[in-house]
Amino acid sequence: MQKISLPRFGKYTNLIVETLENLGLDVLPPPPITRRTIELGTKYSPEQVCYPFKVTLGTMMEALDLGANALLMIDTAGWCILRCYHVVQQQILEDLGYNFKMITINIRQPLKTLKGLKNMNSKTSTLKVIKELIRFFKKVRKMDRLENAINKNSEIKVGIAGEIHVVNENAVNMDIVKKLQNLGAYVDKWLGLFNGLIHALQLLSHIKGLRKYRKIAWKYFPERVGGHAGENLVRLVKYAEEDYDGVIILKPFNCNPESIIEHAIEKIGHDYDMPIIQISIDESTSETHFLTRIESFIDMLRMRKDAGTGH
Repeated sequence: MQKISLPRFGKYTNLIVETLENLGLDVLPPPPITRRTIELGTKYSPEQVCYPFKVTLGTMMEALDLGANALLMIDTAGWCILRCYHVVQQQILEDLGYNFKMITINIRQPLKTLKGLKNMNSKTSTLKVIKELIRFFKKVRKMDRLENAINKNSEIKVGIAGEIHVVNENAVNMDIVKKLQNLGAYVDKWLGLFNGLIHALQLLSHIKGLRKYRKIAWKYFPERVGGHAGENLVRLVKYAEEDYDGVIILKPFNCNPESIIEHAIEKIGHDYDMPIIQISIDESTSETHFLTRIESFIDMLRMRKDAGTGH
């Protein structure tokens, strides 16, 4: 029988596992991401590949060592190299001697997503899959809203944008949302799983929300770019127009989409007089240094506020 595991995805991991189990699958919950996970992934990954590839590869290796014989990986079928992860990772793992099945789910096309989940257990009805997906996203929305409600009345408002894995995987981003909240800031992380779903559905339906901000962002970078980089520029403009005190951009080292818009990000920050820090994260990132930068950023925003120069 297939024992399926999958890479972790931050606070949503347990809910994903629960949903798969409700669909009748035998799931091995992915182990916590540790220094060993990162060391394994880094050792066997191509040198210049982005950090999320290394983290997910390390998680896969540990899951297979724990008894999994099938791995579930998403395929965005988009412009980001995430669409190629499963191909390269399968080759690496098979070359290392692992015997398993790689299962991919196309999450960019709802009908293919539905079909992929149903095919994982032929005894599960399409109606059952639909009901579980609805239940899943209702819970995701609740989780995101609860997180977004903390420090709602704080004098310091901070936006978080960046690459989806780094933004959402707490073990990778040093639990940045909680750290900022503990520093008294209100935090809006636009790219949670529910907003990510809404954004994907809008793209599929050719619906362009936030038109006012999108039109402005297009002037800073008038080309389509991979991942969520283009949408991050739209959200930066939105944060600026809504008088956020500052924004933190989280990105993996060597992430091409996020790197290509660096100048546009700096220009938006300059034009709106809104402090923005861009933090690259990889296997060498020190949590102490990371926390120091975050604390210094919040201190600077408070000083600007006290001096009457901030939003």
